[in-house]
Amino acid sequence: MGLSAFFVFDAFTEFFSAFTALAVAYYAIKAHRVLEDSRMLALNLGFAILGAGMLIHGGIKVKVALAVLSGIKTPPARMMPVVRIGYLVAFATQFAAYILILIAMFLGERRLEESLLIPPLALPLIEYDARTESLLALLAAVIALRTGLSYSESDSRWTALVAAGFALLALSHALLVFGGPRLLVTADISRLLGFACLLWMLVGVSRVGE
Repeated sequence: MGLSAFFVFDAFTEFFSAFTALAVAYYAIKAHRVLEDSRMLALNLGFAILGAGMLIHGGIKVKVALAVLSGIKTPPARMMPVVRIGYLVAFATQFAAYILILIAMFLGERRLEESLLIPPLALPLIEYDARTESLLALLAAVIALRTGLSYSESDSRWTALVAAGFALLALSHALLVFGGPRLLVTADISRLLGFACLLWMLVGVSRVGE
């Protein structure tokens, strides 16, 4: 069984999304200089970690995609050990990023019990496994809800963009939970739009301070 067009699209989209995430990290530190908000530091570190993980995962998949497009036969990509390792790295970095951002948001308000959020996982992970994507969807949804509540209090367009960004990230994970590979393209687009919302907010905040 050859590599599907969906995998090729996903590979290159994730690789591009990784650079978008790193751009979010870059502008988060610029926004921190303007706002002097510790949450921007968490966003910077979180998306730097997330972007690095996605870059590794996406890079592995792009390499596999290019090899197959060159005519090299390969087993189903999702079951390849190297792709599984890449997804494990991507999952771990996304999980760490979301937890870091949540801690920054809830610091001083409530204690974040990370252990309650971690279900038993079977390793090695299968790419876009429903259990791991459910966990990431939950974390992103909590961040979106928290920023949404902040928007209702502040009525700030920047806060609205953050809420929209994480809502789109939560949606991208949820699509993979309920639709699996069939909704991979839609999930990729949703994730990219989520990153774009966050990048838009950070660029806007940085320019206000110039």
